[in-house]
Amino acid sequence: MNWLKFAPVMGVLAFLAAAVGYFVPEARGVALAAVAGFGLASLLGWIETARRYDFGLKEGERLRSEIMGLESEVVRHRDALDDLADGLDAMIFLLDQNLRLLYANSRAAEFFGITDRDGDLLKAITLSDDLDQLTMEVVRTRVGSSREVVLHHPRMRIVQAQCWPEEFGQDRLFLSLRDVTELRHLETVRRDFVANVSHELRTPMTTIRAMAETLEEGEDDGELQVRYLGKIIREVDRLTRITDDLLTLSIAESGTVQKIECDFGEIVGSVVTQLEKKAKEKGLTLSFGRPVGLLVDGNETQLTQIVFNLVDNAINYSNEGEVKVSTTLDHGMVEFRVQDSGLGIGSEHLPRIFERFYRVDKGRSRASGGTGLGLAIVKHLVELHGGEVGVESALNRGSTFSVRLPGRRDDSL
Repeated sequence: MNWLKFAPVMGVLAFLAAAVGYFVPEARGVALAAVAGFGLASLLGWIETARRYDFGLKEGERLRSEIMGLESEVVRHRDALDDLADGLDAMIFLLDQNLRLLYANSRAAEFFGITDRDGDLLKAITLSDDLDQLTMEVVRTRVGSSREVVLHHPRMRIVQAQCWPEEFGQDRLFLSLRDVTELRHLETVRRDFVANVSHELRTPMTTIRAMAETLEEGEDDGELQVRYLGKIIREVDRLTRITDDLLTLSIAESGTVQKIECDFGEIVGSVVTQLEKKAKEKGLTLSFGRPVGLLVDGNETQLTQIVFNLVDNAINYSNEGEVKVSTTLDHGMVEFRVQDSGLGIGSEHLPRIFERFYRVDKGRSRASGGTGLGLAIVKHLVELHGGEVGVESALNRGSTFSVRLPGRRDDSL
């Protein structure tokens, strides 16, 4: 039995014994002994109580310190998990078993505009029936699942959604959404590129084979040989242009370029001079003012190809009028513009005009000797030089292609 709880009683008994000794003289000896005994017991009890109280205070302080340390450690680990979730290339959600939001990392909050929406249903945030079905399936089966989902809110994206239940503790769910839109786009571009290359190469090769077989099986017809051999040479030249453009495009996409100081005005002037005869043969006026001192750091051969492709295209797709070529310096950027009076480009084609093998008018493009790679080469070469390319066009109103390239920093003009 813990006698400390009787210390107050001992004190009272000592007081009563003292009172008895005072009022009953014949019992004074016994009373004094009782006072001494009960008083000593009470005193020791109070001393022990004080000691234990002091120990309890110190222990309580120690425990409070440990609790604060544990709380700090929990906060540190929670912040680390938040940083980890925010650093992942994915949108992360934590949901309860009713599919209500408990947590969303910064990527998810930014994409869906989540602010103080804890407790909202997932479907109310994403507006996606596919995600709702995926998470409900995991709630029902308690087995993780994943699928590719197309989100239409707040903007169209393709995501790889993965949902899995919490292994221990509460019946919560984790949901991750990884954006694969660009990956799917690149896969589509790759498939289209392979299909287009196969088609572009197969057509002249089929033509060459057919003509060669005709010459092989036919009689000694000099006129037929001359006509077919000429066509064979043209088809071979077309194959050569395609392979040359594919090689140029591959170099442009490699991301490496050797730059030197170039006078961009001189490059444009040289290309215009080279194409003047072709423009005159089509009855077109090719105009260009020759500014001086438009210096850029770049690969002269690649810059020449940019200019040549754009001016040559303008001539090819214009039957009358004028092709205007201009170069200016605007806030440290060299701007190059080619404006034609051709048929123009419909607005539905403009977003894809710089894709490889994309043609607005396939028949006319092939008839003009185009490979379908010219504008794609321009785009990649311009971006390789740290610039940007754009187009403004409308049907029957011509087109204007513009290129902006960084000028030399020490260029004072």
